[in-house]
Amino acid sequence: MTAKENYLRFITGKDVEFCPQFDFMWMVGPSVLYKDRNPDQSGFDFYGVEYEVSMDAGGGFIPIPGKYLLDDLTKWRDVIKNPDLSDVDWEAMAKKDLERFDRSQMPVVANFIPGFFQCLINFMGFTEGLCAIYEEPEEAKALMEYITDFYCMVAEKMVEYYKPDMMWLPDDVCTERAPFISKEDYDEIFMPSIARYSKVFLDAGIPVQIHCCGQCMDFIEGWVDAGISAWDPAQISNDLLAVHAKYGKRLAINGGWDSSGVVSRLDVTDEMLIEEVRRWCDKYLSVGAFGFMGNVMGRFGDPEIARKNEVIQKELKEYSKKFF
Repeated sequence: MTAKENYLRFITGKDVEFCPQFDFMWMVGPSVLYKDRNPDQSGFDFYGVEYEVSMDAGGGFIPIPGKYLLDDLTKWRDVIKNPDLSDVDWEAMAKKDLERFDRSQMPVVANFIPGFFQCLINFMGFTEGLCAIYEEPEEAKALMEYITDFYCMVAEKMVEYYKPDMMWLPDDVCTERAPFISKEDYDEIFMPSIARYSKVFLDAGIPVQIHCCGQCMDFIEGWVDAGISAWDPAQISNDLLAVHAKYGKRLAINGGWDSSGVVSRLDVTDEMLIEEVRRWCDKYLSVGAFGFMGNVMGRFGDPEIARKNEVIQKELKEYSKKFF
């Protein structure tokens, strides 16, 4: 069984032959939306938010602090404009964008959005964005509906021309201890957009995986009710075994690695990594419906980080065999 088939079985509630792992290299989005981005993903997104790259955060890209598009949510209609893609040759673009994929081995994962909550925060920054959600919930919801119209249009084109195997929906809404906003605000402002956007793919038989860091126990039921069948990175501030006990194979859980602990730091020893991999396997593979998502984090390109991640992968490959 290929890694592709194994992973797609995992996120659709079927039995697997070996430990599932999500690969971020599987993702693709319409290149027209990245025309103002550099190869490292710095530059401007399709709404005009400018990003910079943090090498110390593994090469992740974030909006440049202090450079925001919007300081008054009630004026979003004057500032935020959905791109006009009416003249795009979708067939030709999809063919070019998919050239690097061997579809017999790699699943095509549709991904082009920054998420709904994250999109608003990218426009306004955390302080102003969180205040705006509290003070102007109707305007926040109207903005979400507007960008969701665009997201769904692009999603329909991706379903038609890219024929993805799954969709990945990133939207970090939580700290390690709790969500940034109330469940009531999340359900009223953001969950309708998540459900509507996901439905485009689900209606085409394409499974959806959501990405949400932090402690997000309050939101999981809404995701599952919307048809989302996989979640990452499922950090240990959540009661992951309780989540699994409630949903079983309806929700594939990628996570359980102590991503804020010593096993994710550069000073971790090889012996500690091996012990952590075995602990993870014993705790999570023994109950099923868990995928592995663990690594040492730090400066992008650091050869010692790469070596330690190889230690993790080697031990996972060998030790996890006893569960399959």
